[in-house]
Formats: sequence, C-alpha cells, structure tokens
Amino acid sequence: MEITYFKKLDKSVLFIIGIFSILSILFIYSSQGTGQYGEQNFALKQAISYLIGFGLLVAVAYLDPDQFERVAWPFYLLVVTSIVLLPLMPQEIAPSILGAKRWYRLPLIGSIQPSEFLKIALLLVVSRIAHLHNLHNQERTGWSDSLLIGKVMLVTLIPSLFVYQQPDTGMVILYLVGSITVLFLSGIQKKVLAIVAAIPVTGASILVYLYFQHPDLIIEKLVPLLKPHQQERIMGWLSPNEYTDLAYQTRKSILAVGSGELKGNGIGNGTVYIPEKHTDFIFATIAEEGGFIAASIVIFLFFLLMFRLTVIGNGADSPFGLYVCCGMMVMYTLQIFQNIGMTIGLMPVKGISLPLLSYGGSSLFSNMIFMGIILSIRKTYKKYMFDIRA
Repeated sequence: MEITYFKKLDKSVLFIIGIFSILSILFIYSSQGTGQYGEQNFALKQAISYLIGFGLLVAVAYLDPDQFERVAWPFYLLVVTSIVLLPLMPQEIAPSILGAKRWYRLPLIGSIQPSEFLKIALLLVVSRIAHLHNLHNQERTGWSDSLLIGKVMLVTLIPSLFVYQQPDTGMVILYLVGSITVLFLSGIQKKVLAIVAAIPVTGASILVYLYFQHPDLIIEKLVPLLKPHQQERIMGWLSPNEYTDLAYQTRKSILAVGSGELKGNGIGNGTVYIPEKHTDFIFATIAEEGGFIAASIVIFLFFLLMFRLTVIGNGADSPFGLYVCCGMMVMYTLQIFQNIGMTIGLMPVKGISLPLLSYGGSSLFSNMIFMGIILSIRKTYKKYMFDIRA
C-alpha cells in the first residue's frame, strides 16, 4: 500500500480508536479480578482481536465507497442466510448460551455472531436502495416515498424477525433506528415522514401514560405478553427494590459505579462482582476504578467520535456515503446510550455491548469494519482550491 494511502486516513478517528483499544484491554484485564473466569485471559484475547481488527480496518479502508455499493447485496444475502440457518444448526456448531442461540462456533476462528455483521450489511443495502431510488425518482411524490419506505422496511424487517427469535431485541432496535435514519436523510416528504413517525411516537406515548397513570395495567396485562427473559428484565428495571433477584446485575452495577466516586478506586482495585463485567458491563468497571473522571473521559471520546462521523458523512462525495456515516452514527449513539444507561439503572438490561470497549470478537470486528468504511469515505474526498471541508 502506498504511503499516500495512509496519509489520507482520518487521523482523529484512528487516534480515538487507539485510545479505546488501550482502555478496553486495560479494563477487561482489571475486570477479570472480580469474576470467576478460571484460566481464561480475556484481555489477551481482546488484544489479539484488536490486532486482527486493525488489519480489517486497514483492508476495508483501502477500498472505495462505490465498491461497498457493489457488494452490499451479496454481503446482505450472505449474512441473512447465516442468521436464518442458525436455529437449524446442531449444538456443536451453534451452541445455546444462557438461553440464546446467536453464535456459530467455528474451528480456529472461535465464536461468530452474525447479527453483529447484519448491522453493516443492512446499512449498506438500505443506503444503496435509498441512493438508487432517488436517482430514478427525481420528482418526489407520495407514491415514490411510500415505495421507498416499503423497500427499506422489507429488507429490514425480514432478518429482524429472525434475530428477534434468537432472542436479541436490542439488536433489532438498532436495525430499525439505522434504517429510519437513512429514510429521514433520503429526503422523503415531511407529511409521509410524519405519518411514519406518528406510529412509534404514539405507541411510546401511550406506554408512558399507562405507566404513570395505570401501572398495574402495564405489569398485569402488557408485561406478560413478552418473552420470559424480557419480562424479567423489564420488571427488574421498573421495580429493582421489589424484584431484587431480577435486578441483580443492575443493583451491582449501580453499586460499582457509585463506589468509584470522583477519582475511582484505582486500576485493579475493583471489588464489586457483576456477571459479564468484562462484556456488557465494562463501563461499570471504568466508573468503579477510574471514577467520574474516567467515565466522563470515555463519554467525551464517544462524543468526539460521533461528531467526527457526522462531519465525514456531511463531506461525503455521494448521498450513499452520507447515509452510511449518519446511519452508523445514530446506531452507535443509541447503542452507547443503552449500554451506559443500563449500568446506572436508566435503561433496562439488554445484551448490547459498548462499542470498541466491551470484550467480544464479533462486536469488535464489526465495529472495525464499520470504521474502515468510514475512513474509506473520508479518504475519497475530492480536493478543491480553498477546500475547508474536514
């Protein structure tokens, strides 16, 4: 690869990812001291995953955005097929872990979670659909906008149903949010957008009203309609003091975060045991050992990264690049809010990782591929005299 290629890569994004890699390995290593992890060294595995991840990032960033458009559909079909076949696989290939069947166990590679890579495939396909649709429908009408919504929802909802059955509700929400973001940016008419947005907004408003005015109706009528694991998480979130067993992770996480106070207890001095502390609850370790200062730094780094994604998307040479960057930014923002929110009791517990920090090969690899796509979009900016774009 030419030296000029590396010069084109966005240095600020690479710097932030580098900081996150150090923090991830450090706090995963520290988390192992408060759990029953046996001989497994998750910090070492995460370091190896990061080395592989940086290789993926560099390889993906070397490609041009139009190449991502060409492979969008084949990649989407490959990932969706792997998700559809997942429940049919024997336990040796696709084991059920904690009641969820989300992973393939492959020799030499380890566990792979295809739903993580569906975030990439779906966003690429939806962005391509919106881009081509607008090229062929220069004059916007209610019918053309409705047709675009139908196509986007079709490719989004079909795989989402299979992921929901794994079960993985949190991932499904990310898919929907990413697709809706692309629809919003695609320029559909405001009245059509208002009709589409009115459905979830109305539903959420009704739930909020019922919770504050008729909580018994929520608990006795609506919650039982959910799956057992969803009922446990909702009840543990709504009434943590009453359902102490169901809210065990939340209560322990709040204790760990609170014990860190301003400066934290020091690296390696965490004492609060939380199941899966090195994965979904890594932020609790950061707040416990690094305190409010370390937690604030992590949130600020995420803010800088999301801001940078927005800037890169705004400067993209095609609408496809804009859709991908901003769709990714919104998905990341929701994922970060959900993960951090559940560690402090603000959101119900879901199996959603903290991007670039939580332990997990599939999550890290998908994030690094995502970042490679972003860097690819950034390096293809055209150069103009007096160019002030980032």
